[in-house]
Amino acid sequence: MRARFRQTVAAGALLAVSASGCSSPSHPATTSITVFASSAMIKSLTLIGKQFEAENPGTSVEFIFSSSSDLSAELSNGNDADVFVSGDHDNMAAVANAGLIAATPVPIAANSLVIATARGNHGSFTSFADLARPGVRTAVCGGPGACASATRQLEARTGVRLQPLATDTTDIDVLRDVTTGKVDAGLVFKTDALNVGDNVSWFAFPEATAAAVTSWIAPVKDSDQAELANKFIQDVTGPAGRKVFADAGFTEPNEKFEG
Repeated sequence: MRARFRQTVAAGALLAVSASGCSSPSHPATTSITVFASSAMIKSLTLIGKQFEAENPGTSVEFIFSSSSDLSAELSNGNDADVFVSGDHDNMAAVANAGLIAATPVPIAANSLVIATARGNHGSFTSFADLARPGVRTAVCGGPGACASATRQLEARTGVRLQPLATDTTDIDVLRDVTTGKVDAGLVFKTDALNVGDNVSWFAFPEATAAAVTSWIAPVKDSDQAELANKFIQDVTGPAGRKVFADAGFTEPNEKFEG
């Protein structure tokens, strides 16, 4: 099963991580850990993983990136990992409640939704409620992922009900709908909007603060490399890791884990 994930979900990310962890005559990679991680954190975690490998010669970090719900299901189905990084609380709680976590999950970063539009924001969108205006074509995330969860929180807390033209699997798909002109605007995470380039305009809006989504990290139970896994977690949650997340557009989390 893990081989299927390597090929279909995160081949690009895995190639980058494998390249930094390839064995060499001076520092052969003899010990590795596998990290199941939310695809929202590909860029940040890959960078932290490279730093970790450089600081710990003879080790390598292999990331399996996908949606948190898919990874939670894979762990529940018996697939092996040493560390789990969930992009939201619900999927971490599902794994914890199944008895698959070795320690209390730690919050590592928070992410908020922004509104993405075609370059120039010709629709003059300024608020979440603008997306519900008659005739506005919108795209949102659906399903069990963090982006969809944040969207549902926004609707519940504001009372604004959207009628999206497109309901996508991830906010990357939402961004694609915006850039191709399929929709006028879409809800995406700030961290992904920052990486989209000049083809899209985006802006934060006040209501999104109350619907921020926290990412969590925890060691997986019965890991063969528990010590190394915990060391990696310390790097992710420490000052260097926090800086990487801040540079990527994440904010500091302020939650404690409740199962």
